[in-house]
Amino acid sequence: MNSRHSTNATPAPGERDYPVAEQDLAEEQNAHLTKALRAVRDTSSAPPALQELARKVLGGRLELKDVLDDPSGHRVLTDGISGMRESWRSMSPQDRQAVRTAIAEQAEHVAEADGAAGGGRPR
Repeated sequence: MNSRHSTNATPAPGERDYPVAEQDLAEEQNAHLTKALRAVRDTSSAPPALQELARKVLGGRLELKDVLDDPSGHRVLTDGISGMRESWRSMSPQDRQAVRTAIAEQAEHVAEADGAAGGGRPR
């Protein structure tokens, strides 16, 4: 009996979109993580395996804490990081500086939004 019927037209597994609610993270961190996972899921240039991983977490089929314990999750993340490293190395110094500037501005914006939440992160 693996089919569930609901009166509220529940989307297919993986199509649901739950906000991440990790108990060890602050509310703002969970909101940021949810936004990032949605961006990965919806970005056509993201690797399909990484998009599927984001769908699993957002769909409630995989908890964030289990991603690295799972060999396929670990592989997806390390492959993704490897691709980002290659992209970074192929950028011009001007493009790298533009990325650094954008990240610094975004970090300032997030820090302002966090306010006095005590969410300071080590650098």
